[in-house]
Amino acid sequence: MAGSKGGEDKPRPSVEAPDNLQGIAFAQILDLVSEGDIGGLVDGERSAFLGETPIANADSTRNFSGVTLDVRTGSQDQLHIPGFPSVESEIAVGVELRYDQPWVRAVSNLQLSAVRVRISVPRLAQTNTTNGDTNGYTVQYRIELSTDGGPYVPMVDSAFSGKTSTKYERSHRVDLPPANSGWQMRVVRVTPNATSAAIADTTTIEAVTEIIDAKLRYPGSAIIGLRFDASQFQSIPTRAFDLYGRIIRVPSNYDPATRTYAGVWDGSFKNAWTDNPAWIFYDLLLHYRYGLGHLLNAGQVDKWELYRISQYCDQMVPDGKGGTHPRFTCNLYLSVRADALRVLQDLSTTFRGMAYWAAGSVTAICDMPEDPVYTYSNANVIDGKFGYFGSAKKTRYTVALVSWNDPADFYRQKVEYVDDQAGISRYGIQQTEITATGCTSQAQAQRVGKWALLTNRLETESVGFSVGLDGTLARPGQIIRIADNDRAGRRIGGRLRSSTLDTLVLDADVTAYPGDTITLIMPNGKAISRAVKSVGYPLTWDSTGITWDNGDITMDTTGFPSDVQQIVLAEPLADLPPTHSMWAIDSATLAVQQFRVMSVLEDSSDTEIKFTTSAVRHNSSKYSAIDNGSRIEQPPVTVIPPSAQPLPINVTVSNDHFVDQGSAISVMTIQWEKPDSAIAYEVYWRKNDGDWIYQGRTGTTSVDVSGIYAGRYVAKVRAINSLDIGSVFATSAETVLNGKTTPPPVVSSFTAQSIVFGIKLQWSIPQDLSTADLQRTEIWYSESTDIATAVKFGDYANPQTDLTIMGLAAGKRFFFWARLVDRIGNMGAFFGPVDGQSSSDAGPILDYLTDQISETQLSQHLLEKIDSGGGAQIEIEALKTELAAMYSIKTQLTVDGKPYLAGIGVGVENNEGIITSQVLIAASRFAIIDPNTTDVFYPFVVQDNAAYIDTAFIRDLSIGVAKLTESIQSKNYVPGKTGLMINFVTGEFELNSTVGVGGRQTINNRGGKVFDEADTKRYQWGDLSA
Repeated sequence: MAGSKGGEDKPRPSVEAPDNLQGIAFAQILDLVSEGDIGGLVDGERSAFLGETPIANADSTRNFSGVTLDVRTGSQDQLHIPGFPSVESEIAVGVELRYDQPWVRAVSNLQLSAVRVRISVPRLAQTNTTNGDTNGYTVQYRIELSTDGGPYVPMVDSAFSGKTSTKYERSHRVDLPPANSGWQMRVVRVTPNATSAAIADTTTIEAVTEIIDAKLRYPGSAIIGLRFDASQFQSIPTRAFDLYGRIIRVPSNYDPATRTYAGVWDGSFKNAWTDNPAWIFYDLLLHYRYGLGHLLNAGQVDKWELYRISQYCDQMVPDGKGGTHPRFTCNLYLSVRADALRVLQDLSTTFRGMAYWAAGSVTAICDMPEDPVYTYSNANVIDGKFGYFGSAKKTRYTVALVSWNDPADFYRQKVEYVDDQAGISRYGIQQTEITATGCTSQAQAQRVGKWALLTNRLETESVGFSVGLDGTLARPGQIIRIADNDRAGRRIGGRLRSSTLDTLVLDADVTAYPGDTITLIMPNGKAISRAVKSVGYPLTWDSTGITWDNGDITMDTTGFPSDVQQIVLAEPLADLPPTHSMWAIDSATLAVQQFRVMSVLEDSSDTEIKFTTSAVRHNSSKYSAIDNGSRIEQPPVTVIPPSAQPLPINVTVSNDHFVDQGSAISVMTIQWEKPDSAIAYEVYWRKNDGDWIYQGRTGTTSVDVSGIYAGRYVAKVRAINSLDIGSVFATSAETVLNGKTTPPPVVSSFTAQSIVFGIKLQWSIPQDLSTADLQRTEIWYSESTDIATAVKFGDYANPQTDLTIMGLAAGKRFFFWARLVDRIGNMGAFFGPVDGQSSSDAGPILDYLTDQISETQLSQHLLEKIDSGGGAQIEIEALKTELAAMYSIKTQLTVDGKPYLAGIGVGVENNEGIITSQVLIAASRFAIIDPNTTDVFYPFVVQDNAAYIDTAFIRDLSIGVAKLTESIQSKNYVPGKTGLMINFVTGEFELNSTVGVGGRQTINNRGGKVFDEADTKRYQWGDLSA
């Protein structure tokens, strides 16, 4: 026998052809980044970013290959960038090109030279469904152009032919012929779209680029050209550049790099880059192309004030990270045209300022420290009156959300949270949102928020007044003093009567002391201050007034009135102040108010010169608090008792012990220091987080609380001034005191007794408890035995030991607890619960009701016999008095001289303050008949002192003695199935499942049986044969 082994042919593996559609595309992008000239890139290629990745790293290694970067800073004579012979603007499309839907685009810009269409296939391949081989495929397309509405002319006829497993793009330039109105460009897919999943042939119009052929220099425009290999990116990458911006005019003595000023500025400028917001503001005002230079000239801008502001901006302050940085910088990109005034006002907020037009020039002001320029008092304002106005409470913000741009995150907007804890404690959380213009520093954003919050809290008051020519001496933004004698409560300002270089004679008597400061207005209009050396009342005379006559000397003297005072200065003046010059006195106990002028308006009148000034309160201590977190100072501006009373100082709690009649007593002492203007105090204290206990009102600075128990104590005190205005509470630190260690004992006994419609409670006090230490007994109650559900019924002062609760329903049940409380609020343990229930015994209740009913006027009136001679009688009567209102109907039949009476009465009576409303029926038989039934039915009958009820539904039933003749059963009772039944005839007791599918049990006088859910007897006891 011979043979050979057979076998099966192995299947051929599928073959995928290699990709043969490959191309390299270079992207060229020209970005207009700024108006020129600019400082250029901060750090070369390290400052240029593609897709937020720098072209070069800090160590000069490159993140992208084949990238060319060319920068033009925007000079007037700059050269064009090679490689950019045209101006191109690419417009993304991203639309699929389908056989049945050509893509059409209108081109209307007649300056265009050509358009470029970029078409792509994400994948191009065809799979053989028989052997699985993957090969190439062909998609044909055509680009057509219509000029001025004419017919479409083919411009490009091409195809994607081959295989690619990744995205492949191709661009076609279409030159545009001359046109009068424009062109229509159409891209047509010639090859139908495949309907088989084995063919991948999706075609997409990626973008269209509009092209103007030219070699442009872009003078005056800063541009950056980029050329890179497009294969490194899925799409055109975003570009970002870290630049030194516009080169602008700065003072000739200013070094922007070191932020220093050399010598005295002569008013001339040089060109340099700076981020100082004052000079950016100046540049925006005067630049003829993008600013207001076509409307303003240099003489119309107050450059000297901007020089002062710029120095304040350049001062170094803490940066919150252990170093320092300039107070204000501005890094701003203005890219949208906007209203000039709005842009200037937004820009001025960078240095906490504002801008205004006055006297033919633009002036910028800044909220920064400066000296007052003038003094106004009751002596130089019209009618001597100042009007004060407070800001709305809702504008007193306590939390600020400040938006700023973070350079570490490509200048994306971030939000800095700033709060004012002192403001929150007073006004609660009131939030505002602020955009910090040009702010690229977190610390600067913090200062912006602090400035806004402190200004809103400290400078809440504005003042208005009218003056003559003095109104021209203070401009908006400047600080002024207001010596308002009415608000101060005493004279602090006025006019000079006369003066020398070291002595001033005032126009009135004032309260002044050596060391105080007096401020004067000098001939040049400026304010100058000097310390006071001494104060007195001099006597002067004219020496020519002395004569001799017969040995008698006659002296004619000219003295000052008694209300004139002389001030001697610690340092002489350089010039004499004008006669009647304004003066004001500052002292440690009473300061002159300072305000910042917001507006000065001239009132048009033919009869007088009048200016109205508005200003807001100024607190100079806020600047140091903003920059360095220093303490806020609130100088006193009045000696009148304040409407906001200062709170007590240094509240403390301590304790001591003493012996009283042989008993040791622990005492808590609450002490504090007196604040200004206080005349009385209200004191509260509490123990172990309990309720606050009012200790009373006192004029001293301490109180004692006797008989305290050991525990944690806290006290709070508020001060009250002569206007009966109270301060906020000052609270002590929590202090552990060693007082009594045991609370009041438990009551000796506590009982509840049932009475008709009520409960009587009685308790007793331990005999060894000092009644002097006991204040009251607390009674608590609940409908359950859980004390957590109990509520207080009342407090009952010692020595009361009983309580009667009336007005309850019959059988009403409560549980009661009692505890003792001593005279300082310490509580003993509860006794209870004690079960209490109003009487449910029908006998006493009926006796009680009988007595109550029989005593009423209605009962007595209803039972009175009708006064008649006999026969049948009917009487209807209404009675109304101050104490009763009754209506009754009576019928009477007299038989053999004996009257038989029936009646019904309705009445309301007031019996010694107890109001009773009732309906009474007089009858031997009382029944209710349903008139709507065909058969006579009596559901309820009363006869011979007994009530007969046919059917009744009762929610809550109390029974003294029950005589049952049949059975009791539950509502769901089904014999042998569900529910419960007690048969009083047979004595049988049946217990079934509640759902009819469980076991059951029956009990009678002979024993019991237990059945399972299948009704099979499982257990029997008693008589087993039953």
